[in-house]
Amino acid sequence: MQLDNIAVEVLRHQFEAFCGEGAATIKRTAVSPLVVEGGDYSCTLLDAKGNLVTGGGHIAYHFYAATNAIAGVFIEHGDDIQDGDVFLANDPHRGGGLHAQDIFVMKPVFARKVLVGWFANSSHLVDVGGMQPGSFAPEATDCFQEAVRLPAVKIMRAGVDQRDLWNILLNNVRMAHLVEMDIRGLMAGVDVGAAKLRELAERIGPDALQNGFDELNRRTEEAVRAEIALLEDGVYRSTSWTEWNEEKFRVPCTTTVEGDSIRFDFSGAAPQTQHFFNTKEYIVKGKIGVELQRLIGQDLPLNQGYYDAIAVYCPVGSMLNCTHPAPVGAAHLAASHDASEAALRTFHQAVAASPDSVSRPFLSSSQTMSGNCVVTFSGRGLSGATDSWIMIDGTALGSPAGNDRDGTDFNFYLVGRQAAIQTNDVEVTESWYPLRFNYRRRSCDASGAGQFRGGRGVDFEFTVDGSPLLTGNSIGGHGQIPMPGSAGADPGRPNAIELRDPDGGSTPIGVLAQGFTLPEGHSYAIRAAGGGGWGDPLDRDVAAVLADFEDGLITAEDASDVYGVDVSDGTTTSRSELLQQRLERADPALIEPVQVEVSETDSSRALPIASGVEQRGGFAVSVRSGAVLAQAPGHWTDGCPVLVEQLAGGVETRRYLDPGTGHVLHTEVAVTGEPRTFESSPARWSAWTGERIG
Repeated sequence: MQLDNIAVEVLRHQFEAFCGEGAATIKRTAVSPLVVEGGDYSCTLLDAKGNLVTGGGHIAYHFYAATNAIAGVFIEHGDDIQDGDVFLANDPHRGGGLHAQDIFVMKPVFARKVLVGWFANSSHLVDVGGMQPGSFAPEATDCFQEAVRLPAVKIMRAGVDQRDLWNILLNNVRMAHLVEMDIRGLMAGVDVGAAKLRELAERIGPDALQNGFDELNRRTEEAVRAEIALLEDGVYRSTSWTEWNEEKFRVPCTTTVEGDSIRFDFSGAAPQTQHFFNTKEYIVKGKIGVELQRLIGQDLPLNQGYYDAIAVYCPVGSMLNCTHPAPVGAAHLAASHDASEAALRTFHQAVAASPDSVSRPFLSSSQTMSGNCVVTFSGRGLSGATDSWIMIDGTALGSPAGNDRDGTDFNFYLVGRQAAIQTNDVEVTESWYPLRFNYRRRSCDASGAGQFRGGRGVDFEFTVDGSPLLTGNSIGGHGQIPMPGSAGADPGRPNAIELRDPDGGSTPIGVLAQGFTLPEGHSYAIRAAGGGGWGDPLDRDVAAVLADFEDGLITAEDASDVYGVDVSDGTTTSRSELLQQRLERADPALIEPVQVEVSETDSSRALPIASGVEQRGGFAVSVRSGAVLAQAPGHWTDGCPVLVEQLAGGVETRRYLDPGTGHVLHTEVAVTGEPRTFESSPARWSAWTGERIG
């Protein structure tokens, strides 16, 4: 049956409505604050073969992971899937989702005695066993220590609860009553979605329904590929690092654009480790798709067609595609976020080099999700019984800055529909748990300075109130490596955590720490990461600098030293002096200045290579000054003086300067000793064969 445009759109909105209703049901029937208040849940629709159709709820990262969970059902129960069955899985090594706490509940949907689709719902459970309350165990060295791990198992067979399975699961978790109620909420959500889909399939027939699924995916893939085709063919590279406190693990991404295809290749990623942030290729790909959708195909569903349009490769045995029994308790954090952000930086490089890309308005500095800082606590709760919970307040990071606007405060997205997860109201948290917030506010410093500054992360502190002792586990990222800026902007600030005593003393702890203690009256404080800026800070509008000063976000010294603005009268006379100081302090360029005149009216049309840099014939030229930076096919920064600043923990920033003016063209954040970690090589640049011009 051929579907016209109207029919496809009607079906699409019906599918999205089914997932929306299923997600709303989870919120209404689950119990724990992380699900009900924080929004850590999803409802995903897949076709009969397990291909992604669409999803609802806050956590879009679950959608592609659901394809792995349904594949696990087929592996374990391919010959025994009946109407009324409900399956449960949580092991990323064997048909699970993002990590063990993000349990999947899956229900096959039958109509006219034919399997027509699946609903797969997921949420974060308060505990799934293992060595630590809450099941986040940073010091676990294999997956056996982390949690009760289940492949796809039937918790309901033909509509009947399987009490043996329930008993095994609930006997091995803490706070079993909350765990059961949240799983029941997921089951209620799949029931609602399944009923809606069954009614539709009975009305139009299974074949017509599958045709609708296929057509929606086909059209989505076609539309995404059409936008990819507008990118400049070429190779784009970026490297990130995942931190284990002092250790650094490389996450390099090489992205190749060719025609209507794009491939994100993580060859060279660090080998899998005994740390709990090992992840899987399907998790990395799922995250990349979610982030890309904010830049390309924004009005398209995030379905199988979308994911089929992009290719992701993570070497087996690497930290990004680990094998059993590697620990995977934070498979959805740290390394997977670092990978998706490295991929997004390469995509931004490709867009910056592509004058016809529809994504150019959304160019920004690096995403900041890898800077998430969450913490789990356990101890005697307000009721007197043992309690455990996860606090997500540290996920209120600052977003990256855009090419035309400041970053968003308390949100790691600059472009998007909503935050991936919602921070609980202070009053809700205090009513559930033995703590009292002292403050939760926007940070004030010059973090992420730029022509447009990065978003502000949260500063917060709470004091233990109502429990003799709490034990905590910190699960965070980027305590030493800040989020990079773009187009010459400064990086944002890294995360910082302190434990404070009633007498005013403080003890810094790492962002990854297990088993620290807080007696009653002691406090826990976070300075959450901020986003990197966009553009040289000396190009920031004076009025914007003065507004930040008047709002208390920066000091007069910040305004003068970072932005070159005197807040007493708004003058910028020091900017020229700051530019000259940069050139005097910088290391020489890798190559001697190219002595050639390059005309703006050269017969080869000027085309972008990076922000503020364009290709004129076989030369890379600064748009601002006209200085020739490099000759093809060399790295476009070869002719830039480099201003290097050492940060803590063996990390440095490298500012690549316009040799003609001293303005910063690009700021790199890298581990000291590493070669350049970025590259933008459009095919027209790397394969240039034209004559020297001048």
